[in-house]
Amino acid sequence: MIDLNAYLERIGYKGTREPSLDNLRLLHLAHVSAVPFENLDVHYQQWITLDTDKFYNKIVGRKRGGFCYELNGLLLEALQQLGFQTYFISGSVYIPSLDTFGPYFAHVAIIVEQEDNQWLVDVGFGSSFPEPLKIDIDKPQEQDGIVYVLRKINEEEILIDRSYDKGNSFTPMYKFTMTPRRLEDFQEMCIYHQTSEQSPLYQKKLCSIATPRGRITLTSNHLIITEDGNRTEQEVTDEQDFREKLFQHFHMKVPS
Repeated sequence: MIDLNAYLERIGYKGTREPSLDNLRLLHLAHVSAVPFENLDVHYQQWITLDTDKFYNKIVGRKRGGFCYELNGLLLEALQQLGFQTYFISGSVYIPSLDTFGPYFAHVAIIVEQEDNQWLVDVGFGSSFPEPLKIDIDKPQEQDGIVYVLRKINEEEILIDRSYDKGNSFTPMYKFTMTPRRLEDFQEMCIYHQTSEQSPLYQKKLCSIATPRGRITLTSNHLIITEDGNRTEQEVTDEQDFREKLFQHFHMKVPS
């Protein structure tokens, strides 16, 4: 078991510990606002294993971020300790450059059963929704000006579409099934993300976090800051520049 007090302090959560829908929303928002999505271990030869204690030591102990297995893996443990009914699900992420979906188990998300409904919880997608999405097919759900719609693909698969223009046009995020999974089911794809040139996480460094006014994203090549809908972009000139920007904007140093 993780130290729940330390985890809640890490994400800056100030609510009660009742396993309610309101608190689920507050926990989700607190996590995405405090813990960055990042893949730096992949690029600095720090091997990632599917171990909740290691997720905790990295994210809470060393105040780092992580990618989906780490972020959602730690959150699920915290939710269960708080008394939420929850389980992992497998996702298949849309790849815009190829106009297709990647393999299943390349993404892990969470289902929470709450107040006679099911909710999609995901703090491990690079630009995740700030609060859980209700599993309510074809019903638009707006958060921070972005419209999300869950659509049935077939009897098993559900697609998440999102729109940045009030629902005039949509782009897929990922598809998933509601089948409960175990963390160890994602082992093969966890290795894939760290070793395959086909994995987007292997191709370039990435660190991204939601802010009260938008998002800050640092890649191998660019620093992108979005505030109140306005986007600014700076070039990352070299490794030293990357390290300086990482510390300035995320208060992190590269893994060593």
